[in-house]
Amino acid sequence: MPIKKNSHVKTTEMNKYPVLQLKRDPEAIHHYLNGEIRILVPTEYQRIKNEISQKRHRTLFDVLMITGMRYVEVQRLWDHKEWYLKKKNIIHLPEEAQKKHKRTQQERTIHPLPGMFELLLDDFFEARKPPAESNWNRDLRKWAKDAGLNPYGLSAKTTRKTLESWCIAAGMLESTVCLRQGHDNLTSMKHYQGLAFSADELKDIEKQLTVWGMLK
Repeated sequence: MPIKKNSHVKTTEMNKYPVLQLKRDPEAIHHYLNGEIRILVPTEYQRIKNEISQKRHRTLFDVLMITGMRYVEVQRLWDHKEWYLKKKNIIHLPEEAQKKHKRTQQERTIHPLPGMFELLLDDFFEARKPPAESNWNRDLRKWAKDAGLNPYGLSAKTTRKTLESWCIAAGMLESTVCLRQGHDNLTSMKHYQGLAFSADELKDIEKQLTVWGMLK
């Protein structure tokens, strides 16, 4: 039956991925943000990374995951090396880096970052510009499938939302997470505080965030 032109149709598994015919993983139903965006646990992050054959793609995957930046922001970072302040090991995003209608901050600083992050960014800047977001989404689903994971809900939003969820689950101050990610408190409360991680997953999350310098 044809859909009326002005009707509001709720996003569902079947109308979001009509060609791919993907459905949510019933074993990880508690790891979908808003029922649609797949949140990874550290072991899944590593499994996907292990399936990425090209170094530039592995580097991009790590940059996205560690910074929690929006995909378009990372694309713009590639064009603006000066946004990374090496001496302070921080990324400072000016207003033009974001260009998001709903943003609550005119500027944003990404910190703390891992001690060896400069080396990762050297590889990032030396490689080709990050691909179009649609291509990245396609490749991310392929790598997930190769890793034995259900690709439903995986997209360029996954890394950003995963990091935010990890930070909240690990007990980081909500204000700190919001400032780093460019959210207001209500957004954080609504989206990230209800996800369920097992005790082992929480230990892995805390360990990974400690390695990345976000927890002490």
